[in-house]
Amino acid sequence: MKDKIFIRNPLRIIFLTAFISFLLLLLLYGVTQLENKVEKKMIKISIFDVISIAKNNAISIKEILDEGKNRDYISYLEEDYTLQKRIERHLKILLTKNIKYSYILYRDKKGIFRFLVDASKPKEKAALNQKFDVESEKWFNIYKTKKPQLITHKLLHELSITYLVPIIQNGEVKLILAIDFSINKIEDIENMITIIKNVIIGIVFITFIFLIILIIQTFKYSVMKKVVYIDKLTNVFNRNYLQESEDFINLNDYILATLDIDFFKRVNDTYGHDVGDKILKDVARIILKSTRNKDDIVIRYGGEEFVILTKTARNDHSSALNIIERIYKNIKNNKFYINNENYINITVSIGVNLVPFKSKTFSEAFKLADIALYNAKNKGRNTIEIYDENEEQITNCLSISEINEAMDENRVICFYQGIVDTNTKKISHYEALLRIVDKDGTIITPDKILPAIRGTFILRNITKYVLDICYKRLLEDENIKINVNLNPQDIINDSILSILTTYAEDRSISSRLGLELVENEDIMTCLDAKENLSMLKDLGYKIFIDDFGSGYSNFIYLTEIKTDYIKIDGNIIKRILEDDVSFLLVKSIVAFAKEANIKVIVEYVSSKEIFDKIESLGIEYSQGFYFSIPTPFETKDLVVR
Repeated sequence: MKDKIFIRNPLRIIFLTAFISFLLLLLLYGVTQLENKVEKKMIKISIFDVISIAKNNAISIKEILDEGKNRDYISYLEEDYTLQKRIERHLKILLTKNIKYSYILYRDKKGIFRFLVDASKPKEKAALNQKFDVESEKWFNIYKTKKPQLITHKLLHELSITYLVPIIQNGEVKLILAIDFSINKIEDIENMITIIKNVIIGIVFITFIFLIILIIQTFKYSVMKKVVYIDKLTNVFNRNYLQESEDFINLNDYILATLDIDFFKRVNDTYGHDVGDKILKDVARIILKSTRNKDDIVIRYGGEEFVILTKTARNDHSSALNIIERIYKNIKNNKFYINNENYINITVSIGVNLVPFKSKTFSEAFKLADIALYNAKNKGRNTIEIYDENEEQITNCLSISEINEAMDENRVICFYQGIVDTNTKKISHYEALLRIVDKDGTIITPDKILPAIRGTFILRNITKYVLDICYKRLLEDENIKINVNLNPQDIINDSILSILTTYAEDRSISSRLGLELVENEDIMTCLDAKENLSMLKDLGYKIFIDDFGSGYSNFIYLTEIKTDYIKIDGNIIKRILEDDVSFLLVKSIVAFAKEANIKVIVEYVSSKEIFDKIESLGIEYSQGFYFSIPTPFETKDLVVR
């Protein structure tokens, strides 16, 4: 992970390249100084120059081997043919007329010396792990002293020398660099130094060219990053940055929070989008001022929602959580000026995932923070909600990635269940029911889909997908009516409202597309929701309140939002035969609905006995297995009794 981040940061590569260039220039300077002294100390430094070069070469080889990040030198060389050739090229630099051989050996567990790299000519070159016989005790002394050893061989016409340099890893001699040379004429040594100098000059030249190219590319990258990854309005990171970087974010280092500005649409509608943009900039400024520049990450996720990653210790979330609380308080206490004199107060809802490292991916960790944000909104907003991993167990459900994949592959479909006119026993409407076709052909129902995406933007995407399916179905058959289930957040979502507004340009569509909403306090009390429902009714849509009687059940709000239909909760209907309280509740709901001119639908009509009971109450519509089971239109076989 760290390696990938290093590669993605070009400034680090520039610094490293510049540092290497500096070292090469120093080395070039040293070689040049050495060349100037060769003629004056011809005999004196003949041996010592070779020794010095051998030591420097050993150091260079060790630096190359250390690139293996603590891998054992012997096994590293044995296994990596490219590494062998790279070091062989280093050794070949040493070869002159007088330096005949340069090679690297090691001693195996039996004490036998063996070749690892040999820079000899092809005909004389030893094979990998070929045995090498030694005669001098100094070969063994090098393992004890860990110091270079000089072995002389007196021949008839020349002095032959073997020079051994230990290459040490973790305090232990692992390899021996051996050089065999003879002393004849000083020109050979001068030529060798000239070769080394020319090689270094070539490397320095190439390095400088690379450095110039890298600097240019880094400048281009910085400009591109500013354009592509920074939100122009708020000057924080944008969603592009998150998509590009989420795989590189170490979830062990952060807690993850999602922040949403409460009732931001109301600000835009009341004061205009210019003021809304100013509020967004001010909120972003406060978030940035409240976070730590080097430790925390702030991202504008979309609209008025921000993602905040605050640095934390693995077992101590207090400092990171303090940052989130500081953001919350600073926004709450700030005066947001809409002009030079007047200001408004803004609050935010924040969902926090304290343990993102428990999730397999960033997306899963984000989803849990988003669930906490959803809970914060449901509890009245203006609060911080911390995700409780024991609160919601999502088992045997599709993952977010699987649901996204199903949408991409057009495996999201609708089944349809008939809603029957109680008097005529004929189909009046169909309710569209979400289904996903698994890759093996299995039909997956909402209870295995919705828990994984509840409170996330994926749920809105599913809603758009279902709306599109039903819209196309209505275009194909102008004689049917279809109801679509919406969740409370859909009614205040601009993109959903835009889709419905576009559909309503054809009144034959809006008059046949019913909108079913689950009874919920958020729907009943949210001013935006009520205004939007009123607008949708003006566009020709019929409003259905689903699962009525299971939750808030405030009859007054039914008249405020001017609902057209209520669907009594099926759990009440299932008990209507044996439970007098359930029967009386249904009876009172029906009586109120008739007075308010609201039509009633009952669900879970599964038998003739239940149907007879609800028919006696004068309920207008029925839905359940007694009449039909959910099926695709292509294979529907509705049975009406």
